Amino acid sequence: MASQHRKYRGFATERIVADYLGKIWPYASVGRGKGKDIQSVPFDCEVKARAGFQPKQVLAQIKARTDISGEIGFAVLRLNGQGTNAGEYACVIRLEDLLPLLELKYGHINKEPTDANMERCSCGSWMIRRCFTCQPTITNAEDAD
Repeated sequence: MASQHRKYRGFATERIVADYLGKIWPYASVGRGKGKDIQSVPFDCEVKARAGFQPKQVLAQIKARTDISGEIGFAVLRLNGQGTNAGEYACVIRLEDLLPLLELKYGHINKEPTDANMERCSCGSWMIRRCFTCQPTITNAEDAD
């Protein structure tokens, strides 16, 4: 009985995460079978909602898929006691995959930021000097060169 409950909790968590990602990628949906748990997104998202989570196994599983697809992969974890707010769930990603994302967001910084350099933008994101969440870094094709 308990294992059936965990199975349904896992399926529900996949739907919750797909709905959450759907705010940005409107066609995000739950995948079934082998492969990505969330389909129609430009990355490999594995969703886990279980007590016996084994990060090393999950990272190896994601790496095996992303070595073929070239996508960035990560796992979303619904921890015991968490409700249905996917924004509160944890993520596990290889540091090697996270570093380019951090470089995209913060690569414009010439020196190590301090807490005094960081502010909240009106959109809610943390920023240093300007917000890269709500203000695009490139405004037109001529500036892209």
